[in-house]
Amino acid sequence: MARLVQLPNKIWFVLGLLLAILGCGQQLSDTSLILSQFVSADEPGWQRRDGKLWLTNKSFSGWQYELDHTGDTLFLGRFKEGKAEGFHRFWYENKRTKEVRQYRNGWQEGEQRGWFESGKPAFVYQFRNDVYEGPLKEWYPDGRLARDGNYRNGQENGSQRIWFADGSLKANYAVREGRSYGFTGVKNCVNVWDSITISH
Repeated sequence: MARLVQLPNKIWFVLGLLLAILGCGQQLSDTSLILSQFVSADEPGWQRRDGKLWLTNKSFSGWQYELDHTGDTLFLGRFKEGKAEGFHRFWYENKRTKEVRQYRNGWQEGEQRGWFESGKPAFVYQFRNDVYEGPLKEWYPDGRLARDGNYRNGQENGSQRIWFADGSLKANYAVREGRSYGFTGVKNCVNVWDSITISH
């Protein structure tokens, strides 16, 4: 009888822990996955094929996790029928967050963020249906901005700026209807024959 009383408390504890890990504001699209299996990435039998995650030849539904040598979490992500779903989180061994990625039906969706081991931001991307959509930013490890751009349907669109590691500007251009206007940082090809004078 004691086990029947304790089991629901453990389930609620696990549910509460997962909600805390995932963030209070996140709405889970499939709460049945919360109470499903947790399997270590070290478990034999993992495969990736056809864009899905498989475990012993069966598409995986549940949570995959990875631990470091001390037992701290390096990765936690859930899958539904082999496809990444919801938030996937990665950590450095120093316990700082490395990446937070969002997935829907195996595709990247929404804001994707990354950090350097120091804790400084590395990137912020926006995705829709697994392609870039909206603003994109990347930083150098020292905190200087490396790239500030915009995308639509996976293609550059609007203002684009890129910097060298020393902070000097590498490119500053705008993309409209697939054409680039401004300083792209790319040298135009020169035809050698244009510089040759033919004398008769």
